[in-house]
Amino acid sequence: MAITLQKSGDSHKIDLSKAGNSKQLTVHINLNWNQQSNQNAGFFSKLLGGNNAPDLDLGCMYETVNGEKGVIQPLGGNFGAKNSSPYIFLDKDDRTGAASDGENMFIYRPDTIKRVMFFALIYQGTPDFKSVDGRMLFKISNGEEIYLELNNPDKNRPFCAAAMVSNIGSEVTILKEEKYFSGHKEADDYYRFGFSWVAGSK
Repeated sequence: MAITLQKSGDSHKIDLSKAGNSKQLTVHINLNWNQQSNQNAGFFSKLLGGNNAPDLDLGCMYETVNGEKGVIQPLGGNFGAKNSSPYIFLDKDDRTGAASDGENMFIYRPDTIKRVMFFALIYQGTPDFKSVDGRMLFKISNGEEIYLELNNPDKNRPFCAAAMVSNIGSEVTILKEEKYFSGHKEADDYYRFGFSWVAGSK
């Protein structure tokens, strides 16, 4: 049974020590959304065969306990790494929402992270989150599931800081953020990771 984080500020704690010395807990993050095309897309775009399906990207800004910082996302083609730092890996870029399992990211060594801000970015297909029914699910290898919906969107803001995962001692906390921004830089200014941003495409 999944635990639902209903409003911004709701959180759930995971005890890493319960995994035991022989097994490392892993965290699986899933982003999924409504696969229907944008009903407001223009007539000529449809006539020319344009793909009007919303394209959402799952990504994260992270900081490790040793001070390493980075961004993992389809934009720019940084999918992270499974077996080396930061031990965070993105499985694919689902550009149409056609993949039934959406986009997935994995934290293989939660003990090495200080904080990870998971975000959903609308790359194209719709101006904001009002029509896409965005939702995020955290599956922990100990069987716990934490679910949150992106159900309080801001108009014309395509970037949603969905959740913050932080590590304090032997506990990992998953906090529902659901804060909306105009883009990466505005979100970074708020969370103070301190990255330098340039325009990109895929």
